[in-house]
Amino acid sequence: MFINHYETKLAIENPQFDILLAAIFFVLCFLILKKRKEDYPLSVIQTNQIKGLAILLILFNHLCYYTDPLPSLYSIWSEVGMIGVTIFFVFSGYGTCISIQKKGIQDFFRKRVVRIFIPLIYALFLLLSLYIVLVPDMQNNFLVEMPRILFSMESLDGKMWFIIFVLAWYCLLYVSAKLNLGNTHKLVFLLTFSFAIITIPDMPYVAKANAFSFPFGCWLGFNHSTVIKKLDEFIQSDLKLIITSFSGLIFLSGTSFWLAETLKFHAYQTILLIAAIAVASSSIYLFYQYRFQEIKQAISLELISCVIVFLTIYFNYLSRVFQNQDFEETLFLMYWSASRSLANVLIACSLALVIVLMLKVNRFSWLLNFLGWISFELYLVHNTFLIHFDFLLFRGPITLMFGIYFLGVCLMSLILKRLSEGTLRILSDFKILPSA
Repeated sequence: MFINHYETKLAIENPQFDILLAAIFFVLCFLILKKRKEDYPLSVIQTNQIKGLAILLILFNHLCYYTDPLPSLYSIWSEVGMIGVTIFFVFSGYGTCISIQKKGIQDFFRKRVVRIFIPLIYALFLLLSLYIVLVPDMQNNFLVEMPRILFSMESLDGKMWFIIFVLAWYCLLYVSAKLNLGNTHKLVFLLTFSFAIITIPDMPYVAKANAFSFPFGCWLGFNHSTVIKKLDEFIQSDLKLIITSFSGLIFLSGTSFWLAETLKFHAYQTILLIAAIAVASSSIYLFYQYRFQEIKQAISLELISCVIVFLTIYFNYLSRVFQNQDFEETLFLMYWSASRSLANVLIACSLALVIVLMLKVNRFSWLLNFLGWISFELYLVHNTFLIHFDFLLFRGPITLMFGIYFLGVCLMSLILKRLSEGTLRILSDFKILPSA
């Protein structure tokens, strides 16, 4: 009836199927465009298109990972899924910080987090139900298995690490807002945890590679007026400048990715070089500022004491990590995590800029906008019928069957979105959740 691809790879006869599928989706997304006037950079319709592109990258990554033999462009698909996740983290931080600036943190969890839990509960309930009904070895007891939906969701679907990670960032952002920190201090607060993430040995590598994505999105959100203004000026600029700047960003993205993947084998020397450059640059900058008496008041004994205490705690923690784990391996993970996170953010910005530049011709992709609108629900649903319960893909030519599968999961995602919205309205009517 179905195949579980955690246990059995999807056997394919045409390893070039990924090229054909990518070409079809490229045509559908970028060559069939609709007119759009009076739009602006990073508007709702813009961010929807960017998230639509992200969920497509994740879909291709998950599909190609479970095929045998691996598709012809697997070296690309194995990386783009991470970029798609980065896009989601960046724009989660971006949207959340704009919302906090406009509405404050009143009802923060009831308005935002509940909107995650309702579709999540429905999606994982469906997955759990299918396991209980269709898998004979599964313990047939809903009451015993139901707690896994919230308290062991990764045991149901390993891809749910994303939900846990983004909820953790929401909590940290909420705490920073509750402490009445300024925007700059909020970012410092979040970045402190970013550095902590890349030094925790048992943290999943996908989380380490996105340690700085959400804080970067927060920086965009806190400065969204300036960012939108700069992007608008960039779109209105000369075509030669646009091509040159965009090419430069692509080159920088590729170089940062290459450095992340190549120099990781020389992490110790690379970290020392980066540290030396950072210390020298910071010293020159601080001396310059101090010389012109602009930050004399800011450099106080209290601040110096705080930094010393923080560094003492941090390096004592690192020394304990080095005792329990190979020194070179620890540095390898720290360097790879930080540099790969930077590379992911730069590549995500390059892809987002492609969407933004469509404003130059007053066009937008209807398909990407639709996929972005249901992107969260699509993320929750697609794995259920792609990996856990494959009823379609193994029954015929994968290019054709994937098209049918794709339409099916889009329909289920739309149903899940409508069901979740209906549930939210009911909760609002009963004053459990405030009206939007």
